[in-house]
Amino acid sequence: MSNSVGYAVVDTETTGIDVEHRHRVAEIAIIHLDPDGTVTDEWSTLVNPERDLGPQAIHRITAAEARRAPRFAEVAGDVAHRLRGRVVVAHNWPFDAMHLRAEFARLGVDTPLRDDAGLCTMRAASTAMPHSRRSLIACCATAGLPAMRWHTARDDAMAAGALLGHLLATAPDVVRPTPAHLDAATWAWPDLPRDLVSPARRHPVDLAEPHFLARLVTDLPHDDEPAVDAYFAVLDDALLDRRISATDADALLAVARRLGLAQVVAIHHTYLRALVSAAADAGMGPAERADVDLVARLLGLGVGDVTQAMPRADLPRVPTIGGLVLRPGDKIVLTGTMTTDRDEVTARATAAGLRVMTAVSRQTRVVAAADPDTMSVKATTAHALNIPVVDEQAFLRALAALLQST
Repeated sequence: MSNSVGYAVVDTETTGIDVEHRHRVAEIAIIHLDPDGTVTDEWSTLVNPERDLGPQAIHRITAAEARRAPRFAEVAGDVAHRLRGRVVVAHNWPFDAMHLRAEFARLGVDTPLRDDAGLCTMRAASTAMPHSRRSLIACCATAGLPAMRWHTARDDAMAAGALLGHLLATAPDVVRPTPAHLDAATWAWPDLPRDLVSPARRHPVDLAEPHFLARLVTDLPHDDEPAVDAYFAVLDDALLDRRISATDADALLAVARRLGLAQVVAIHHTYLRALVSAAADAGMGPAERADVDLVARLLGLGVGDVTQAMPRADLPRVPTIGGLVLRPGDKIVLTGTMTTDRDEVTARATAAGLRVMTAVSRQTRVVAAADPDTMSVKATTAHALNIPVVDEQAFLRALAALLQST
């Protein structure tokens, strides 16, 4: 049965990463689409965050504009009215949901905006367009949609709406509303005052050529885990100004905890490897290498980790065990009852920067098995995907070589 509920596509520009560190919404846009994906209404406004504006180099909102903009309390009724009765949508929905929940909570207003209550176009695109990168810019390019004035709430929301329309037309199953989406659409929002103030618009700005890193993050791939993709999308924006303060680092860790990410260091290795690969493809000279080295330090990694993350042809020669070379950020899967305690193997692998996964995917580097001839689901899946399955001792020797090289 086709969906008869319309959509409210949301985008926010914020003063920072995490609401626990009192970051606020500085701009919001809500675009209405009918059930077929046609735009029927648009609304956007700058918001006075009542604090500093954070990464202005990214969102380009000036203090003069924000000072004259309405506070969230003055537009909360307009926001609630535009979300009521619709499936809410965003590209990296958990991020926008987190900030909207916090803004309404400051007013004592409960909301249905849980992480599972919104349709995430980033997650849907990873299924419908698996070869696309995760950023909104990359997903729209893969879908053949026009470029927009990125990092403005109105244009990012319009782009996410256009992407939703494309997915509705080409892959409707991946954007079919879930019961959680529909429950949120029927939420009894309170009747908050509306039309208290006029929306505040941005002044036109010249679009500068994006920095090297800004161009790279649009080309970084999807991860197998939706929560990791959501974290990577937050990390993309955090790194665009090439500065992560101690407060920002704490905020990133808070986001990671909220998303349930235990292997943050290993996830940072995965991110760095993808960034290095994109930088190498784009042509990485000394200046670009210095920026990538800086990113590594911001992630709590080192220059040596950048060298190790280089494409394999550029790697220094290291001892190999049966042809298996492990690198920080690799995804590995364990199967069977091993001689060594499973928790100990997991702890050693995590300490080496590996990501221990519970299921095999195309991104899995290796499956370590108690018996390499096992017919377990994990091993069977690995064989189907041409992923190596090695015995416990071969894996542990490769792991020891990795630990010695770090």
